[in-house]
Order: sequence, then C-alpha cells, then structure tokens
Amino acid sequence: MPSGMNDHMQPDSVDEGKSLDLVQRLLVSMLVGGIVGFVASVLALYVSTRAHTDLPRDSQIGLWVMTGVIGLCGSAAVLVLNRKRPWHPAVVLGLAPMVVAAFWVFR
Repeated sequence: MPSGMNDHMQPDSVDEGKSLDLVQRLLVSMLVGGIVGFVASVLALYVSTRAHTDLPRDSQIGLWVMTGVIGLCGSAAVLVLNRKRPWHPAVVLGLAPMVVAAFWVFR
C-alpha cells in the first residue's frame, strides 16, 4: 500500500538548487543581521541617552566599545553566511551604531 509520501521538496535541477541555496542564505543573513544590528543599535541608543546618568564614565565607554564589537561580529557573521571573507571591507558597516553614538558619548 503506497503511503502517498514522496519527496516533492527536492530541487529538480542544479539551477533550482542554487536558487534555493541563495534564498536560504539571504533569509538567514537578514535574520542574523537584523537581530545583531538591533542589539547593537539599542546598546548605542542606551549609551548615548541614559548611560551618562546611570553609569560611571569608564563603564559608558566600555559599553560604547562593546557596541562596536557586537556590530563587527554581526557584520562578519553575515559575510561568512554569504561565503565572503570575514575581513572584507564591508565588515566596517558593523561600526555604524558605534560611530553614531560617538557624537553623544564624547561631547
């Protein structure tokens, strides 16, 4: 008795498999970039608005540096997911929240 279960989700051609791989990489890299970028942006927002009243100066600068580290790690992860080198020049985009927050941290 046939179960009626066959494998319809397998790509039929090499081009279809490459297309499916591209979509999966783009989706995962958007999720990773979005989540890590959100964390770095919220931390930069906190450092630039509330940290000067809540924390001592050295802790504020430490959180500011961690904003950059988190951003760099997130952008490197997105590059690795897209089969690029993690030292690609685009990794500098991860420093964007840190650079924006620097105006308020050092004024």
